[in-house]
Amino acid sequence: MNEESVLELVYRLSRLPVRVYTEGWELRSSFGTGKHTETAYDGQMFQEVHKSLGEQETDRIFVPYHEQVPIGLYGCRTGGRIYILGPFCYGPLHTMEAVRFLRKNKLGEYPECRMEDARNVIGFLIRNKTGPVASKGREQDDVGECAGDGKKDSGAEGNGSDGREAVFAYGVTDQESVSEEVWQMEVFQRNHTYQEEEKLYDHIREGNVAYLEQHIDDIELPHPILLDDVKKNEEYMAVTGISLAARAAVEGGISSKEAFLYNDLFLKKIAACRDIQDIHKVQGEGYLQFARLVGNRRKKETALNRHVEECKKAVIARRFEQISIDELAESVGISKEYLQKLFKQYEGIPITEYIIDKKLEAALNMLVFSDRKISEIADHLHFGSVAHFSLVFKRKMGQSPKEYRSEHRRTVY
Repeated sequence: MNEESVLELVYRLSRLPVRVYTEGWELRSSFGTGKHTETAYDGQMFQEVHKSLGEQETDRIFVPYHEQVPIGLYGCRTGGRIYILGPFCYGPLHTMEAVRFLRKNKLGEYPECRMEDARNVIGFLIRNKTGPVASKGREQDDVGECAGDGKKDSGAEGNGSDGREAVFAYGVTDQESVSEEVWQMEVFQRNHTYQEEEKLYDHIREGNVAYLEQHIDDIELPHPILLDDVKKNEEYMAVTGISLAARAAVEGGISSKEAFLYNDLFLKKIAACRDIQDIHKVQGEGYLQFARLVGNRRKKETALNRHVEECKKAVIARRFEQISIDELAESVGISKEYLQKLFKQYEGIPITEYIIDKKLEAALNMLVFSDRKISEIADHLHFGSVAHFSLVFKRKMGQSPKEYRSEHRRTVY
């Protein structure tokens, strides 16, 4: 069967429009493209495929028209030919986003084809190398490989059908990430955003039990169904959600020991659930429990916060050192940004100002009770320079270090 007959058969079976180009991008033939009038947007998408395949970055490429609109183009390079499949529609177009997109870009109807079928066509073209470069002998080899007759890899235990060693890939390739993204678009599934996640866990950090109780039935974060076993999929997602809630509670002020104890208890409850409804119920109760723990701790501590108090002790102990906020945050077990937020909330001043205050308290004692030079005091407290030390001192105390020493100097103890 010649190239044209094969491609015509592909079109008849898949209804996918097919265009065939030479390596120099000269159009040789096309099937099923006559009914579709190409728009400017179609042209832009074709240029993206042209660029990727033309620069030989890859032997195949899929270009979606929009992340929420299931229209796209497939292209591949094989056997001295370049094949363009589509544009085609691989999902419903009745969503609000799709309707707006089509109207905005003046796009009409597209042939419908399952993404799985489009991938199979690409795989068929690449395996069979339909173009003129493929020789008859090579075609026979490909047929043998596809049939799995075992001739090429006999005696090569653990090898694939092409004789190469089978390797389990622990990482994720670019092609895998693209395939996963396309699959999620195809079945109209989406993951939640970071903003949606932070909104939920902020309520736990703040101990906002009332809000969570009121919205417990509609705060579930969107996520895709990745596994064939849907119950197992929801179990994994619930485990992730409870673990993140435990960490949010630690940032809210409870001890890591207490948070991880409740984390383990809820993971056991999730594992014992009989159905998805039970899993969601346990997950929601977990969010409430962690919020209650934070709220109860805040009621007991009133104006105190454990992380802030630990930070204050660390600043006093290290007032003669160069103090890093990053290191302080690490020492109390929370992020730098969250420590700064907590410190301002509970102390009413930025943490940097508190550090300066404690260093100046030490400086006052040295000015009053020691003979150290002002430059030595500035260096000992890591102010960077005498000028900076003097500027900060005068802003806080209303007089220079020299004036303060002269006025408060004590020689009798």
